[in-house]
Amino acid sequence: MEKKNLEQKQLEDKLTIACEVTENRLAVLWGAIDSIDTKINIALGFASSILGLLAGFYAIGDRVWPFPSLVLFGLAAVAYILLAILSILAYRAKAWSYRPDVKTLLENCENENYDIVQIKRWVAEECNTSCYKNLENLNKKAALANYVLVILVVETIMLTSGLAYAMFTD
Repeated sequence: MEKKNLEQKQLEDKLTIACEVTENRLAVLWGAIDSIDTKINIALGFASSILGLLAGFYAIGDRVWPFPSLVLFGLAAVAYILLAILSILAYRAKAWSYRPDVKTLLENCENENYDIVQIKRWVAEECNTSCYKNLENLNKKAALANYVLVILVVETIMLTSGLAYAMFTD
């Protein structure tokens, strides 16, 4: 009897570790999602600011801008629109998996047929399932965020090139 209790306790301890690992993995995943959203926010804000500043310079200036500069500014505006669209797509998260479901967890805890070992195993399996289901969406979100950052660089290069052309061709 004592050996069976010891084995039960060891199994509980192992499942506790499994639960902690999968819960931590899920927490890291949510942190990565927040981090990607922050990068997109910064990129979109910066792109909006520099495009707005350029529009302000253009509006208050009394000069005639050279055609190549205007082409570069137009391409930068197109890049900004693409950046904004990709940002929106990255923000539009698919259905993220929030497992284990709290209602089901409470029901399982109240069910006399489930002991602590079964509940811990179920929680670990649910967290693990949630991680794998969310990983694909996270990868897509990260790829879109990378495109946003690349387009930000392209937009910045176009704007600065247009300004430089205008400054040095007078």
